[in-house]
Amino acid sequence: MSNLATNKLKGLLLGLLCFSYPLYAQQNQPDTLEINTKSGKIILISDSLQKFRSQNANDLINKALIQALSLDERRERAKIWRDTIYYKKIKNKFPIRPLPVLGLGLLRDKASPFLGLSLDFAPQRQDYYYKGSGEYTFINLAAVSYFSFEKKPGSSYRTLHDVFLEGTLGNRINNIHDYGRFSEVSGGLGFLIKGSNRYFNRNTFKLFVNFGLKNSFVRLRPELYFDDGFRNIFPGLTLKLF
Repeated sequence: MSNLATNKLKGLLLGLLCFSYPLYAQQNQPDTLEINTKSGKIILISDSLQKFRSQNANDLINKALIQALSLDERRERAKIWRDTIYYKKIKNKFPIRPLPVLGLGLLRDKASPFLGLSLDFAPQRQDYYYKGSGEYTFINLAAVSYFSFEKKPGSSYRTLHDVFLEGTLGNRINNIHDYGRFSEVSGGLGFLIKGSNRYFNRNTFKLFVNFGLKNSFVRLRPELYFDDGFRNIFPGLTLKLF
């Protein structure tokens, strides 16, 4: 075959290829059927719309429902994933809440259990459970009664109680995810409002610092007491629950 005939044959084959490729690409491009629902847009894909013609309406509705439910499930999974940024959701976001006060103190050389009630003010308490923050600031006002026991003549005991008004300011830290070494770091001031006149003198007040143990409701409180016009100064140590 001559070179001229060979070149013509090559040109003819190249022309047929260029002409047939768009037809081939068009035939292989998938057709879509779009259905709008409240959950979103559903797209059914096929290589030909004629295949949808052979299916009845119930089949198409079932396919659409399957896609819609799948879309809702994906959205629900996404919502659950978004909620994992919280360790816990607070249903009651009211910033003021009552809290019990309970524990055991070592004052001078005597063990003194105490019991009381406090009001806790924390306007951003939800931040305690948020991974991006992990802590919140609080103000606490409490009335706490300390009980001591005194031996009377005849080997009997009587119970004395001294009531302190305490104010505390500090932070609570969510260390479930290792955000800190303590669950709480705070400090405050207490003043004697009702005394037995035996265990504490008049005008007694104290300074204290709270250290919450990690992942625990237990708090250690070193204290320093001042009474009788700063004439007497003595330390104390409290193990506080809640």
